[in-house]
Amino acid sequence: MLSNEDLLKNVKSLLDNVYEILQLFSPLMARMLELDEAKKYKKNGTFDKAAFLFGEISQLCKEIEGTPLPSATFLENLGN
Repeated sequence: MLSNEDLLKNVKSLLDNVYEILQLFSPLMARMLELDEAKKYKKNGTFDKAAFLFGEISQLCKEIEGTPLPSATFLENLGN
């Protein structure tokens, strides 16, 4: 069984990977928005919401990536 610290390291690693994936998909998203079919989604606000959420997820991943892992004492106190 993984310790809390190992679990947090895994989550941080996962978020680092998500951030990289989002960066890679950013040009694809920009290109998709240029397609004729995208116009109907732009009209109903779906793309605006998706673009907003895409930006939020990217920013949160970036913030978490730079955050140091909490100490073992902090993790133990979470359980109380």
